[in-house]
Amino acid sequence: MSTALSAAVLTGGAAVAQTAGDEAQAEPTDLIVVTGSRLVRRDLVAPSPVTTVDQAQIEKSGSVTLEQTLNEFPQLNPDNTSTTNQSGGTGVLSADLRGLGAVRTLVLVDGRRFIPADETGLVDLATVPDLLIDRVEIITGGASAVYGSDAISGAVNFILKDDFEGAEARYQYGETGEGDGQTHKLDFLLGVNAPDGRGNIVAHAAYTKRDPVFMGDREFSSQPFLADANGEFQPFGSGNIPGGLISVPSSDFDQINGLDLNAAAADCQGSSIQGIRFGAGSEPLPFCRITDQYNYAADNFLLRPFERYQATTSGFYKITDNIEAYGQMFYTNKENSYQQAPEAVTPTSSGQESGTIAIPNADTNPLYPQVLRDFFAANRSYFDADGDGTFLVRNTGRRFEEFGPRNSNIVAESFNLTGGLRGDFDFMDNPWRWDAYYQYQQSDVIVNQTGRLSVSRTTLGLDTIVVDGQVQCRNQILGCVPVNLFGTDALTPEMADFLSVGTGREDKFTRQVAGASVSGELFELPAGPVATAFGAEWRKETFDTRPDQIALAGDLTDQGGVAPTINGGELDVAEIFAEVRVPLLQGLPAVESLAVEAAARYSDYSTVGGVFTWKAGVDWEITDWVRARGSYNRAIRAPNLNELFAAPGRGFTGGVDPCVAANNPTDAQKQLCLQQGVPAEVIDTLEVGTSQGFDVFSGGNPNLSEEKSDTYTAGFVLLPPMVPGLSITADYFDITVEDAIAQVSAQVLVDTCFDTLDANSTACQSITRFSGGNINSVNAPLLNVASRAVSGIDLGVGYSMDLPDMFALPNEGAALDLRFVSTWQFDDTTVPLEGLPEVECAGFFGGPCSSNGTRITPDYRGLVTANWSSGPVSLRGEVQIIGDVDLSDQAFQLQKDKIDRHYYVDLVGDYQITDNVQLFAGVNNVFDKQPPIIGFRAGGDSNTQMQLYDVLGRRFFAGAKLSF
Repeated sequence: MSTALSAAVLTGGAAVAQTAGDEAQAEPTDLIVVTGSRLVRRDLVAPSPVTTVDQAQIEKSGSVTLEQTLNEFPQLNPDNTSTTNQSGGTGVLSADLRGLGAVRTLVLVDGRRFIPADETGLVDLATVPDLLIDRVEIITGGASAVYGSDAISGAVNFILKDDFEGAEARYQYGETGEGDGQTHKLDFLLGVNAPDGRGNIVAHAAYTKRDPVFMGDREFSSQPFLADANGEFQPFGSGNIPGGLISVPSSDFDQINGLDLNAAAADCQGSSIQGIRFGAGSEPLPFCRITDQYNYAADNFLLRPFERYQATTSGFYKITDNIEAYGQMFYTNKENSYQQAPEAVTPTSSGQESGTIAIPNADTNPLYPQVLRDFFAANRSYFDADGDGTFLVRNTGRRFEEFGPRNSNIVAESFNLTGGLRGDFDFMDNPWRWDAYYQYQQSDVIVNQTGRLSVSRTTLGLDTIVVDGQVQCRNQILGCVPVNLFGTDALTPEMADFLSVGTGREDKFTRQVAGASVSGELFELPAGPVATAFGAEWRKETFDTRPDQIALAGDLTDQGGVAPTINGGELDVAEIFAEVRVPLLQGLPAVESLAVEAAARYSDYSTVGGVFTWKAGVDWEITDWVRARGSYNRAIRAPNLNELFAAPGRGFTGGVDPCVAANNPTDAQKQLCLQQGVPAEVIDTLEVGTSQGFDVFSGGNPNLSEEKSDTYTAGFVLLPPMVPGLSITADYFDITVEDAIAQVSAQVLVDTCFDTLDANSTACQSITRFSGGNINSVNAPLLNVASRAVSGIDLGVGYSMDLPDMFALPNEGAALDLRFVSTWQFDDTTVPLEGLPEVECAGFFGGPCSSNGTRITPDYRGLVTANWSSGPVSLRGEVQIIGDVDLSDQAFQLQKDKIDRHYYVDLVGDYQITDNVQLFAGVNNVFDKQPPIIGFRAGGDSNTQMQLYDVLGRRFFAGAKLSF
């Protein structure tokens, strides 16, 4: 078989370093290992499709973090990216093959597991040294039989340079067309061969800095939008506003004195009065949602700030002709942050229901302006029904603009040490290889958050007395300052400093890995050698997380009464594996060669016990330019430490409450609403809460079992000799995941409760409500309840040719290399709970298919690249294609029921001035294509899917590279 066909089988027609005519490819007698297999081979053939990204694609992208480049390839669905704000958590930049979730994609470096960012086991792509990358190999389909857990959807393998000699320095500067988001990246690379030629050592150091871009800096994200009943986008904001508010159900309007809330409704532009807000001078005013809501977007990050230091060394030395020692060290110190609008909470006094504050003598407190004292005096019966002098103000909400934006700063430090021995030997006149290694990996993460409201300080500051005509705190501790929460100018800087606290936590994750394997050829059959590989691995992982004392005490208002704990956990696994390739036929009509492969792995986990995975594949070379391939994989994913042992936590989600009158609940649903605590007097008038959603509680579950998946792939490769330089590959994939570990969506639980109408069901019991009737929180645990399925076809086309002199520089030849990769995704289905209908999201947005934390899966994506080179000059053009996406039939009505196809054009050029100096410059998103506006429900805070679509606009970059 030709090496050209071998290369096409391996690369799948992607943008690759090795093309159909390269002389640099391996000779047939060389021994090769490709991603997705441990077998040594005499060619680049493997039954599973592998897409290869070359170093030039990464270097010329203009990106300073790897996820931006990899996510251009349609096999990956953008997950956590540099443009993901709070839903990106600690800023782990992840790879997500086929949209099945980043936890189901295994990331390797040189075929070994790389440093996890935290207890989720996810690798942060920002820790991979990009200038050291030789190529990236992406394999589709379950690879658990070869690599173990996590490779449900496949694996991404970064293969690093291991024999670099010389020195290289590279600097790149970039910024957006708006003049923000400036980036600086500086790399140094040094490689030295041993004097005797028996070894090599490579050292790399890098510094990267990126400035933020704010949502307020782009028109599409400067104001959140929410669709009304007709699907028309209207300005949207938070009901938690500066100055504070008290939610009052319309049934209580007549009980409020001094403020005619019923009359105010006529001036509320078709919206509703939802309570009382407090303006300048603490003046009580009607709260009209549509005119008084708060635009929270401006302070949020559209692009996270980022600073990184990296150091890497790798080397090898041949101790003997047949034994080689090798080692690697990776170190990264990375700082990033996410930012949100100022603290928006329901202020709560100690011992009270969430959103209830206790104010002694609110009608006579001299700290309050007269208009506020008069308001409480006029409404004593409403706020102090028992007449004890303590006013219980329920259903409060406030935006603490005085605190400044909430900022979460994350400093992550990670390192990886790998050491091993490898070698080769002959056994029965056949070549064999062996490898034994040990790894130690550690990640330390420090999170610091600012601008949080303290429960104890709120309680202290509201509990005041008058001494010698001066208002002071009853309890003079913590430097207590009397506070007034009501009014846009009520909180002085001293009050804000007293109420506001910072908090944080420290996380530590460690992993140890030891492994050994042997691979080689057992014996010859008439069709060729029988190859095998076998070995064993052991892995142990631990984590612990230590919140600070403020968090441990449960003193943060937004904890909702659930304090974190000092927490930790560990797991270990011992594994054995084997793999074999058997050639069956060779040199027959329509059968140039036919071989089958199989692999198996047994894993014994300390958490889920023993599991068995396996795969089988067939490789059929029909002619020297036509090849067919197929495989079946049974893979598993054991629950990670976070899924098993994470402490209970709280988050917020936008959602729909069936009890709200506007949602037209049936009589049976109203009865269930009453059972859950909706007051009878508001059962026909309950309005949307000020937060437009509810809290979600979740945590780890030590009783989780492993996920199981089945993957089928089938495809072909064509290298038609009548068109030299052309390669075509097509592969079908079908991946089904059962017993998928998932946090059941809070909205799914709510909807299920009101569909089944069983008050004692798990779904209904998960819901708690405020005393006013709105949903307060939903308990959404992690369970083995979901199933996922994806299927589609990958197509790759490559074409390389020499160009006529008319397309070349004077006295220089010219070459053109064209590449096209695309994916048609037929299915992306989820069954969130057994018995619920299947949800299809391939090619759909909105509803269950997209939100602030749920990514869109287009049913088509493509990438076209063209490289022209002549002498010292090269030009590269690239077009990313995102297919049109339709509104899900489970989504709320929108004025925009379709997202049109998007094209992004990138251009870059470089000029080799001398043998040692190269200049380069480029423009990404040349035509400044703007992202689609799909509103808050379907897109999150930015009104769009900021992971999939380009939210920064046109960007420029330029730099220089020195080589010696």
